[in-house]
Amino acid sequence: MSILEENLKDAIRGESNARRKYQLYAERAKKEGLKGISLLFEAVSRAESVHVKNHLKALSVLTGREALVEDIVQITEEELNNLVGDTRSNLANAMEGERHEFKVMYKTFLKNAKKEGQNVVELTFNLARQAENIHRKLFSRFLTRLEKNKPIDLGEIHVCTICGNVELSKPTSNCPICDHSPKFFDTIRASF
Repeated sequence: MSILEENLKDAIRGESNARRKYQLYAERAKKEGLKGISLLFEAVSRAESVHVKNHLKALSVLTGREALVEDIVQITEEELNNLVGDTRSNLANAMEGERHEFKVMYKTFLKNAKKEGQNVVELTFNLARQAENIHRKLFSRFLTRLEKNKPIDLGEIHVCTICGNVELSKPTSNCPICDHSPKFFDTIRASF
């Protein structure tokens, strides 16, 4: 297996696990009455799904055969449930995970893709890396507000379906990461 194939599979596993973990974090925040934080976790979970989709497409291009998430990801619901704490610790955990993906994981994966001259793989890693940095900043901002007991009132959050960028307000211009128009953003609304 090539290094890029392994990098893509690692990224798919990481993003898939983060996606589900953030869904569980959203449920916990909702139980704690933290609706804005719950909505943020739901939105970032959706963004992680975008990364999985993009990585699967890149893996299919790289290997010449269809890549399926169920062939790559094997983590149990019990393992993920064991990662759920209170919302404060969940935000801190999410922030650290996004920081690691931005500063370490995708940085290394991008170097490998550039070295191999694989533009499609490089693109998917670059888009995810930039989005992860935005996710990290949002988690940090929400954690700070939670620690200062400041309200976080949101009725909706917007997720770019091309790159996984997350915007708190309705986009009026192209995505700052992938340059797609606002019509490519899905609106995630509070479900409570």
